[in-house]
Amino acid sequence: DRGSKDGPKRMSRGEGCSLSGYMTFKKNAGNFHIAMGEGVERDGRHIHQFVPEDAPNFNASHVIHKLSFGPDYGLDENVMGRTSLDGVSKIVTEANGRTGLFQYFIKIVPTTYKGEEMIGAVAKPGQTTLETNRYFFTERFRPLMIDIIDEEHHELGEKDGHAGAHVGGGTGAGTHAAQEHHQVQNALLPGVFFVYEIFPFAVEVTRQSVPFTHLLIRIMATVGGTFTVMGQVLNLLGDGKKQKRRGR
Repeated sequence: DRGSKDGPKRMSRGEGCSLSGYMTFKKNAGNFHIAMGEGVERDGRHIHQFVPEDAPNFNASHVIHKLSFGPDYGLDENVMGRTSLDGVSKIVTEANGRTGLFQYFIKIVPTTYKGEEMIGAVAKPGQTTLETNRYFFTERFRPLMIDIIDEEHHELGEKDGHAGAHVGGGTGAGTHAAQEHHQVQNALLPGVFFVYEIFPFAVEVTRQSVPFTHLLIRIMATVGGTFTVMGQVLNLLGDGKKQKRRGR
């Protein structure tokens, strides 16, 4: 039974999907997501309708094959190392809550690559700049099912003049503590959410090779500065010794 036309549809365990494509959005903060239920607009808000009892059947496991904001020229790894979500894989199991809410908090940075040495391998003839967006991210996972441990205390009573005792040192009429382990369902919407924010500044990336003569000049300047500082220190020490001799 998939439910009536008026209510949210019920789902079967093990359903999945594969998504690909692109979208455009305004230059302000927002999010896009793949989540359980039917998305509807109500009072100007986007909400999801679903049957809460179906939540454990929604498998939020996912593999992100590729995600970019703008053209991907493959230059990020050469400059900053891995900064994208490409290849990220998350699998939910009974041990980590069966399913849950995955959130990726993405900071988008408008980026311009300049210079033949930087873009020569991917640029068109005569092209000197490439514009795109680089991003960094953090992530969070909230499981649907959480473990709850309750402690139950049972009266042991007194027998033959001896009082019961439990771990912790308490005595008296006698109690015994027992732990009961069970799971409770969190109030959340299972799914994968990408929450993005665009930085108000841009980054320009260039690559320049330094001639060997510049390297020699920098080394000589460093050595000369070191000798200058050492000379000043020796002069101060010498002045201090002269003043001590005069004081005697």
